Amino acid sequence: MIRLVPMDENDFARYLARAIPRRAERYVARGVWKEERALETSRQLYAQLLPQGASTPHQHFVRIVESATETSVGEAWYHTEEVGGVVQFWIEWITIEPEHRRKGYASAALDLLEQEARRLGATRTGLDVWSDNPGAFELYRKQGYRTIRQSLVKPLDDK
Repeated sequence: MIRLVPMDENDFARYLARAIPRRAERYVARGVWKEERALETSRQLYAQLLPQGASTPHQHFVRIVESATETSVGEAWYHTEEVGGVVQFWIEWITIEPEHRRKGYASAALDLLEQEARRLGATRTGLDVWSDNPGAFELYRKQGYRTIRQSLVKPLDDK
């Protein structure tokens, strides 16, 4: 149904061109960043997280490609690293483009990422999900993910 194709430099540049403003917009909507600083803050965050771009050690970027048509339906970013004697496999980002959602691509991509995690010697995969994204939370729950920690915030009113 799908396959994961490593991003080349052009794919990665297109990914960043979408990811930076997307993160800025979502963090403003969630009240994490102020709108006037969000785009620059997002740029700085990606520069910090990925100092060598797509070649940053332990970071992997893939396109999610529908096999029959070779259509790119989404993308994923995952991080692998041995920490404490255990191979950590963390899904930093997975997205399916809106016109391709609800067709099973996300579930299939998660299955392929799990296979990759096993191939690399990981014993589990992990990811974060925002509480304002119940569709993603339900997908991950159906795929066997369970909550092991929660972050809570309390907005403070300016008085």
